[in-house]
Amino acid sequence: MSDKGTADNTLDASGVLVNGDNEPVCEKRDMDNTDKHDNKPVKKLRGNHILALALRRMFKGPAPTLDHIIRFLSSGSGHDKFWMITQYFTKIIVWLYAKRGLKSAAERVRILSGLVADYRIMIRLVGLAPMAQFIRYGEQYPAQSRVLRWLDRAMNLSLVCYYPLEHAYWLGAHRIIPLSDKAVENAGYWSCRFWAVWVALQFVHLGEEYRRITKRRKNIFIQGKIDAVKMQEELDAVEADTKSWKIQLLINACYFPLTMHWSIRGSTFPDVAVGCFGTVAALAQAYNVWNATA
Repeated sequence: MSDKGTADNTLDASGVLVNGDNEPVCEKRDMDNTDKHDNKPVKKLRGNHILALALRRMFKGPAPTLDHIIRFLSSGSGHDKFWMITQYFTKIIVWLYAKRGLKSAAERVRILSGLVADYRIMIRLVGLAPMAQFIRYGEQYPAQSRVLRWLDRAMNLSLVCYYPLEHAYWLGAHRIIPLSDKAVENAGYWSCRFWAVWVALQFVHLGEEYRRITKRRKNIFIQGKIDAVKMQEELDAVEADTKSWKIQLLINACYFPLTMHWSIRGSTFPDVAVGCFGTVAALAQAYNVWNATA
C-alpha cells in the first residue's frame, strides 16, 4: 500500500518530495488539512452574517406602530388608561384563580391590583391643576346650548368637590396627614358620591347632545340646494360625532354601577363585576386616546 501511494512521487534536487506534476506533496497535504479545519468556522461566520442581515432588515426603516404605542403611553391619559386596564382586568384574573382554587396566585394578583389602584389615586393628586384649566376653558368657550352650559358648570362643581376629598382620603389613609379612620372613610365615600353626581349629570348631558346631533342630521336633509360633496362632508361629521357619543355613553354606563357601589356603605356588588365594568370603561377610553395620539 505504501509503494502504491508513493509510486509517482520523487525527490527533486533539493530533496523535497514531489509528485508527477512537480508539486510538493507535503504542502498539498497541509492545504487539504487547512480546508478541513476551516470548514466549520466558515459556516459559523456565514450563519452570523445571515442573522445580522435578518436583524438589519427587521429594524430597518420606520416603526409606526411602535411610535404610536410610545405616544400613547407618553400622554397623561394613555399612561393612566394602561394602568386602569391593568387595575380592573386583574380583578377578573383574581376571580378566575380563586374559582380554580389557586389561592396563592389569586392573592398575588390581588396585591398587584391594589397597588395599581393606589398608584392611580396618587397620580391624581395633581388633577386639580388641569381641572382648573378645563373649567377656565369652558367659561371662555362655553357650549352653544344654555342647557349644556349649566350642565357643564354643575359637573365641574361636582369635580371641584370630588378631587379634594379623594386627595384627603389618600393622604389620610397613608398617614401623611393626621386624620382619624372615620374621617378617612367619610372622605372616600363622599368623594365617590360627588363622582356619582358627575356620572348622573353626564347622562343628562349625553341626552342633550344626542338631541342636537339628531337635529343636525335632520337639517342636512331638509335644507335647500346644497352641493353633494359638502352634504357628504356634513354627514360624515355628524356620523363621527354620533360614534363619539356612543363611546361616551358606553363609558358612562360602565361608570354608573361602579360609582354607586363605592358610594354605598356595605355594598355587596361583586368584585368581579367591578373588574368587568371597569375593564370595558378602560378599553373604551383607551380607544379614544389611541385615536387621538395617531
